[in-house]
Amino acid sequence: MFAKLSPLLAGAALSLFAVVGPTQAEAQAQECPSAPVFVGVTAANSDVRASQSRIERADWAVAQHFASEALESGTSSRNKAAAQINLCAALANQSDLDTADSCTLAVSMNDERWEAYTNRGAALWLSGESAAAAADFARAAELGAGEAAVETNTALAACAG
Repeated sequence: MFAKLSPLLAGAALSLFAVVGPTQAEAQAQECPSAPVFVGVTAANSDVRASQSRIERADWAVAQHFASEALESGTSSRNKAAAQINLCAALANQSDLDTADSCTLAVSMNDERWEAYTNRGAALWLSGESAAAAADFARAAELGAGEAAVETNTALAACAG
């Protein structure tokens, strides 16, 4: 009698696994991003809006141009702060030597904006500084919980750690 039940139990166990789904390790492997995400910030200034639009298109050189134009203009400090976040993203994606300074300035100008930490963390990630990137991703998560870019970058750091 038990010999006949064993194949039935094995089949039931396999069916249950199929319903329950993959193991935690398999699920995590499926959810691990391959690269960090950068975000653009918009503002009232037309150059800031243009730089944000170019970031969405991954047109990094043009994003850099418009962000720099906003920073060199007589626009408000609020617009310049947004432009600095965008400049960080643009420079990081072009492997520019000024990326670290630009991203640190973006955070100092926007210390309560999750976007500044997300972009600096992503830039640090690309430069191989995963521990520092993870710290910025954690701060971004505190400030911008639920944001798609924050979720992606937090998952990236968790997968690598």
